[in-house]
Amino acid sequence: MGQTMNVALLDNPAWHALSSHHQHLAIKGETAARYQPDVFLVAALSENKSTEFHELNALVPLGDMVIVTGSLPTNLIGWEVVLSSATGQMVCEELKHHPQRNTITLNAIPLTTTDVPEMLDLVRLAQPGPFARRTVEMGHYIGLRENGKLVAMAGERVHLPGFCEISAICTHPDYRGRGYGTALTTLAAARIVARQEVPFLHVLPTNKIAMKLYEQLGFRFRKEMKLTTLKRIA
Repeated sequence: MGQTMNVALLDNPAWHALSSHHQHLAIKGETAARYQPDVFLVAALSENKSTEFHELNALVPLGDMVIVTGSLPTNLIGWEVVLSSATGQMVCEELKHHPQRNTITLNAIPLTTTDVPEMLDLVRLAQPGPFARRTVEMGHYIGLRENGKLVAMAGERVHLPGFCEISAICTHPDYRGRGYGTALTTLAAARIVARQEVPFLHVLPTNKIAMKLYEQLGFRFRKEMKLTTLKRIA
Protein backbone atom coordinates (compact mmCIF):
# COMPACT_ATOMS: atom_id res chain seq x y z
CA MET A 1 0.00 0.00 0.00
CA GLY A 2 1.15 3.53 -0.73
CA GLN A 3 3.68 2.59 -3.41
CA THR A 4 1.22 3.16 -6.26
CA MET A 5 -0.37 6.23 -4.70
CA ASN A 6 0.23 9.67 -6.16
CA VAL A 7 1.70 11.38 -3.10
CA ALA A 8 1.90 14.68 -5.01
CA LEU A 9 -1.86 15.01 -4.49
CA LEU A 10 -1.06 15.82 -0.85
CA ASP A 11 0.51 19.11 -1.94
CA ASN A 12 -3.06 20.36 -2.48
CA PRO A 13 -5.26 17.92 -0.55
CA ALA A 14 -8.39 20.03 -0.14
CA TRP A 15 -8.63 20.75 -3.89
CA HIS A 16 -8.48 17.05 -4.73
CA ALA A 17 -10.95 16.21 -1.95
CA LEU A 18 -13.44 18.82 -3.11
CA SER A 19 -13.09 17.44 -6.63
CA SER A 20 -13.76 13.84 -5.55
CA HIS A 21 -14.96 12.33 -2.26
CA HIS A 22 -16.16 15.65 -0.88
CA GLN A 23 -17.94 17.05 -3.93
CA HIS A 24 -21.20 16.86 -1.99
CA LEU A 25 -19.74 19.22 0.64
CA ALA A 26 -18.29 21.68 -1.90
CA ILE A 27 -19.13 25.10 -3.23
CA LYS A 28 -17.14 24.86 -6.44
CA GLY A 29 -16.14 26.73 -9.57
CA GLU A 30 -13.80 25.70 -12.37
CA THR A 31 -10.49 26.42 -10.62
CA ALA A 32 -11.58 27.42 -7.10
CA ALA A 33 -13.59 25.62 -4.45
CA ARG A 34 -14.46 25.79 -0.79
CA TYR A 35 -16.15 23.62 1.78
CA GLN A 36 -19.60 24.70 2.88
CA PRO A 37 -18.80 27.13 5.73
CA ASP A 38 -20.50 25.13 8.49
CA VAL A 39 -18.48 22.05 7.44
CA PHE A 40 -14.89 23.34 7.25
CA LEU A 41 -13.42 26.84 6.77
CA VAL A 42 -11.04 25.72 4.04
CA ALA A 43 -10.90 26.83 0.42
CA ALA A 44 -8.69 25.46 -2.32
CA LEU A 45 -7.46 26.51 -5.73
CA SER A 46 -6.12 24.45 -8.57
CA GLU A 47 -2.77 26.29 -8.72
CA ASN A 48 -3.17 29.37 -6.44
CA LYS A 49 -3.08 31.77 -9.39
CA SER A 50 -4.44 35.31 -9.04
CA THR A 51 -7.19 34.53 -11.58
CA GLU A 52 -8.30 31.64 -9.40
CA PHE A 53 -8.58 33.92 -6.38
CA HIS A 54 -10.80 36.14 -8.51
CA GLU A 55 -13.06 33.13 -9.02
CA LEU A 56 -12.92 32.38 -5.29
CA ASN A 57 -14.32 35.89 -4.69
CA ALA A 58 -17.63 34.69 -6.09
CA LEU A 59 -17.71 31.74 -3.68
CA VAL A 60 -17.02 33.66 -0.45
CA PRO A 61 -19.41 36.35 0.84
CA LEU A 62 -17.98 39.72 1.79
CA GLY A 63 -16.55 39.64 5.32
CA ASP A 64 -16.24 35.83 5.47
CA MET A 65 -12.94 34.09 6.12
CA VAL A 66 -11.35 31.00 4.56
CA ILE A 67 -8.10 29.11 5.07
CA VAL A 68 -5.97 28.30 2.03
CA THR A 69 -2.84 26.19 1.62
CA GLY A 70 0.31 27.12 -0.27
CA SER A 71 1.97 30.29 -1.50
CA LEU A 72 -0.18 33.28 -2.41
CA PRO A 73 0.16 35.38 -5.58
CA THR A 74 1.91 38.71 -5.09
CA ASN A 75 -0.98 40.67 -6.62
CA LEU A 76 -3.73 39.37 -4.35
CA ILE A 77 -6.68 41.75 -4.65
CA GLY A 78 -9.86 41.73 -2.60
CA TRP A 79 -8.45 39.74 0.31
CA GLU A 80 -6.93 40.65 3.67
CA VAL A 81 -4.38 38.31 5.25
CA VAL A 82 -5.63 37.65 8.78
CA LEU A 83 -3.11 35.00 9.82
CA SER A 84 -0.14 33.18 8.31
CA SER A 85 1.04 29.94 9.87
CA ALA A 86 2.52 26.55 9.05
CA THR A 87 1.61 22.95 9.69
CA GLY A 88 3.62 19.76 9.33
CA GLN A 89 2.15 17.07 7.10
CA MET A 90 2.81 13.47 8.13
CA VAL A 91 1.99 10.37 6.07
CA CYS A 92 1.61 6.76 7.21
CA GLU A 93 2.52 4.38 4.40
CA GLU A 94 2.88 1.46 6.82
CA LEU A 95 0.98 1.35 10.08
CA LYS A 96 3.34 -0.03 12.74
CA HIS A 97 0.86 -0.49 15.56
CA HIS A 98 -2.46 -2.15 14.91
CA PRO A 99 -5.42 -1.84 17.26
CA GLN A 100 -5.35 -4.32 20.09
CA ARG A 101 -8.39 -5.68 21.87
CA ASN A 102 -7.74 -3.71 25.03
CA THR A 103 -10.14 -1.77 27.21
CA ILE A 104 -9.57 1.50 25.33
CA THR A 105 -10.24 0.18 21.82
CA LEU A 106 -13.17 -1.97 22.94
CA ASN A 107 -14.82 1.09 24.45
CA ALA A 108 -14.41 3.27 21.34
CA ILE A 109 -17.76 4.22 19.84
CA PRO A 110 -18.86 5.88 16.58
CA LEU A 111 -19.76 9.55 16.89
CA THR A 112 -22.61 10.99 14.85
CA THR A 113 -24.50 14.24 14.41
CA THR A 114 -26.27 13.68 17.74
CA ASP A 115 -22.88 13.92 19.48
CA VAL A 116 -21.94 17.25 17.87
CA PRO A 117 -22.72 19.51 20.88
CA GLU A 118 -20.37 17.43 23.07
CA MET A 119 -17.77 17.25 20.31
CA LEU A 120 -17.79 21.03 20.03
CA ASP A 121 -17.43 21.37 23.81
CA LEU A 122 -14.43 19.01 23.75
CA VAL A 123 -12.85 20.93 20.86
CA ARG A 124 -13.19 24.20 22.78
CA LEU A 125 -11.35 22.65 25.71
CA ALA A 126 -8.67 20.67 23.87
CA GLN A 127 -8.08 22.98 20.87
CA PRO A 128 -7.14 20.37 18.22
CA GLY A 129 -7.76 22.76 15.34
CA PRO A 130 -10.68 23.83 13.16
CA PHE A 131 -13.90 21.91 13.84
CA ALA A 132 -17.34 23.18 12.88
CA ARG A 133 -20.94 22.11 13.40
CA ARG A 134 -20.95 19.82 10.34
CA THR A 135 -17.31 18.69 10.27
CA VAL A 136 -18.51 15.28 11.47
CA GLU A 137 -20.04 14.79 7.99
CA MET A 138 -16.56 14.69 6.41
CA GLY A 139 -15.85 11.13 7.56
CA HIS A 140 -16.00 8.52 10.29
CA TYR A 141 -15.49 9.80 13.87
CA ILE A 142 -14.89 7.76 17.00
CA GLY A 143 -14.76 8.67 20.66
CA LEU A 144 -14.39 7.48 24.22
CA ARG A 145 -16.80 8.15 27.07
CA GLU A 146 -16.25 7.93 30.79
CA ASN A 147 -19.31 8.03 33.04
CA GLY A 148 -21.30 9.09 30.00
CA LYS A 149 -19.00 12.05 29.27
CA LEU A 150 -17.13 12.39 25.94
CA VAL A 151 -13.45 12.60 26.93
CA ALA A 152 -11.55 11.85 23.70
CA MET A 153 -12.15 11.66 19.96
CA ALA A 154 -10.56 11.42 16.52
CA GLY A 155 -11.88 11.14 13.00
CA GLU A 156 -11.54 11.55 9.26
CA ARG A 157 -11.44 14.93 7.60
CA VAL A 158 -10.00 15.70 4.13
CA HIS A 159 -10.60 12.66 1.90
CA LEU A 160 -9.06 12.50 -1.57
CA PRO A 161 -8.26 9.64 -3.96
CA GLY A 162 -5.94 7.21 -2.18
CA PHE A 163 -5.58 9.28 1.01
CA CYS A 164 -7.63 10.25 4.06
CA GLU A 165 -6.70 12.72 6.79
CA ILE A 166 -7.00 11.92 10.49
CA SER A 167 -8.01 14.98 12.45
CA ALA A 168 -9.67 16.33 15.61
CA ILE A 169 -7.40 14.09 17.70
CA CYS A 170 -8.04 15.40 21.17
CA THR A 171 -8.47 14.43 24.81
CA HIS A 172 -10.14 16.31 27.63
CA PRO A 173 -7.38 17.93 29.78
CA ASP A 174 -8.48 15.94 32.83
CA TYR A 175 -8.04 12.62 31.01
CA ARG A 176 -4.67 13.06 29.28
CA GLY A 177 -1.78 10.67 29.78
CA ARG A 178 -3.94 7.56 29.50
CA GLY A 179 -3.17 6.69 25.88
CA TYR A 180 -6.57 7.68 24.56
CA GLY A 181 -5.25 9.80 21.69
CA THR A 182 -2.82 7.09 20.58
CA ALA A 183 -5.52 4.42 20.66
CA LEU A 184 -8.04 6.46 18.69
CA THR A 185 -5.43 7.58 16.13
CA THR A 186 -4.44 3.96 15.60
CA LEU A 187 -8.06 2.87 15.20
CA ALA A 188 -8.76 5.66 12.72
CA ALA A 189 -5.61 4.85 10.74
CA ALA A 190 -6.43 1.13 10.66
CA ARG A 191 -9.88 1.89 9.25
CA ILE A 192 -8.32 3.95 6.45
CA VAL A 193 -5.70 1.27 5.72
CA ALA A 194 -8.48 -1.33 5.51
CA ARG A 195 -9.92 0.68 2.60
CA GLN A 196 -6.54 0.44 0.85
CA GLU A 197 -5.92 4.13 1.44
CA VAL A 198 -3.04 6.00 3.10
CA PRO A 199 -3.65 7.90 6.35
CA PHE A 200 -2.13 11.35 6.78
CA LEU A 201 -2.42 14.09 9.36
CA HIS A 202 -1.23 17.57 10.20
CA VAL A 203 0.58 18.67 13.33
CA LEU A 204 2.25 21.87 14.49
CA PRO A 205 5.97 21.64 13.59
CA THR A 206 6.78 22.82 17.12
CA ASN A 207 4.83 19.98 18.74
CA LYS A 208 7.73 17.55 18.91
CA ILE A 209 6.01 15.28 21.45
CA ALA A 210 3.06 14.65 19.14
CA MET A 211 5.33 14.18 16.12
CA LYS A 212 7.37 11.55 17.97
CA LEU A 213 4.20 9.71 18.96
CA TYR A 214 2.95 9.69 15.37
CA GLU A 215 6.34 8.47 14.16
CA GLN A 216 6.05 5.51 16.53
CA LEU A 217 2.74 4.64 14.86
CA GLY A 218 4.37 4.66 11.41
CA PHE A 219 3.86 8.25 10.26
CA ARG A 220 6.74 10.07 8.58
CA PHE A 221 7.16 13.81 8.20
CA ARG A 222 6.53 14.68 4.55
CA LYS A 223 6.64 18.46 4.32
CA GLU A 224 5.74 21.75 5.96
CA MET A 225 2.60 23.34 4.59
CA LYS A 226 1.90 27.06 4.57
CA LEU A 227 -1.56 28.07 5.80
CA THR A 228 -3.13 31.50 5.33
CA THR A 229 -6.39 32.72 6.80
CA LEU A 230 -7.94 35.24 4.40
CA LYS A 231 -10.84 37.63 4.83
CA ARG A 232 -12.86 38.69 1.80
CA ILE A 233 -12.83 42.50 1.76
CA ALA A 234 -13.83 43.47 -1.81
